[in-house]
Amino acid sequence: MEYKSRASPEQFAILLEFMESYGDITRPQQGPQGRIKADRLWQQLEQLLNSIGGGVVKPRDKWKKVWADWKAKTKKKALAIRREASGTGGGPSSRQTLTASEERVLSIMGSTISEKHSTIPDQRL
Repeated sequence: MEYKSRASPEQFAILLEFMESYGDITRPQQGPQGRIKADRLWQQLEQLLNSIGGGVVKPRDKWKKVWADWKAKTKKKALAIRREASGTGGGPSSRQTLTASEERVLSIMGSTISEKHSTIPDQRL
């Protein structure tokens, strides 16, 4: 039997829609019951993602890692595009662009980054 470790496209779509509905639940939730609310949302999301036929089954901490990795990869890609766009030139331009899903991830994170506009501060020292 073949073991799949990567989430299916349907699971990624559900994850993205859930985060758009409830916000980035990896961030601290407001109020005295914030942590409890976040735990309940993660439990709900875990059950939803694991119930999708043809997808992988993961524990909650692994789904949290999937989301964290997706955010980190998207932010890194957006920053690379921004740096390329603000370069002095002299070479071929990068053809790298953000997908619609990546734009949505950035929107959930609170960053509106595109090739024309960026709100991520430069991390250079």
